[in-house]
Amino acid sequence: QAIGSIIGTIMGLYTHGPNAYQITHGIADDLIRDLTAEGSLLRSHRSTVNFQYDEVRLARWMERKIEAAGVQALLGAVLTEVSFEDRRVRHIDFATRYGAVRVRARGYVDSSGDATLCYEAALDVREPDAPIFGSMNFLIENYDLTTVDTLNMAEVRERLAKVGSKYGLVRHDGWLMHFPGKNFMLANINHFETPLDPLAAAQLVFEGRRQADSILRFLHTEYPHIFRDARVRTYGNPGIRQTRWIQSKRQLTLDDIRTGQRPPDAAAGCAWW
Repeated sequence: QAIGSIIGTIMGLYTHGPNAYQITHGIADDLIRDLTAEGSLLRSHRSTVNFQYDEVRLARWMERKIEAAGVQALLGAVLTEVSFEDRRVRHIDFATRYGAVRVRARGYVDSSGDATLCYEAALDVREPDAPIFGSMNFLIENYDLTTVDTLNMAEVRERLAKVGSKYGLVRHDGWLMHFPGKNFMLANINHFETPLDPLAAAQLVFEGRRQADSILRFLHTEYPHIFRDARVRTYGNPGIRQTRWIQSKRQLTLDDIRTGQRPPDAAAGCAWW
């Protein structure tokens, strides 16, 4: 998601407040150290510490880490079947452009973000009871670097609320984040409902890119002194969240978060609200 959907920022590694301190470590320490040293990570502090990243450099850093860890990557594979018997996953099958692959292991981690392993194993999963909206982030380049610092996001949001519908825009908040010292800006302004139907989901790519083009048209017209010659550098893929998740023995609740409960099997700390 960080690369394919160009999320653009890394948050939740620090507590909130004026004296924020880091609570997520492990590989986060390596990421912050390495990408900061090469100028590919920009640190800022609003309500917490945020990091904006260069997605090309972050992708290469991830690849090197995976290779160094001895992980056998299977790129471009799609999960097609899960063999589940006697409360155990026996094997999982993938389709690749070079043929089918079967994987047998002692354990499996579902990091799909959609509980895909459980879903394909016909196990119970949770689904939202209200529409879930995704977004398609994209990068803008070739804008005026001498005037970009005059861009006021509060004023942009006000103008989006007033005239955004004229450009076919449905979201009137979000962010435009210039990366100082580099000629690109993250745009996170569009919104669309994310269905689970495969054909409808495929159309999200076109809808998201249509909205991205409309956002650029809005910027060309409303802020010509900054964006007159701007263009899209990279379109991300649709960023989708909370479509399905595992039906587990214990579910983290809102009250757990509000009261700061720490379960005995806690594996990591995160402060993203």
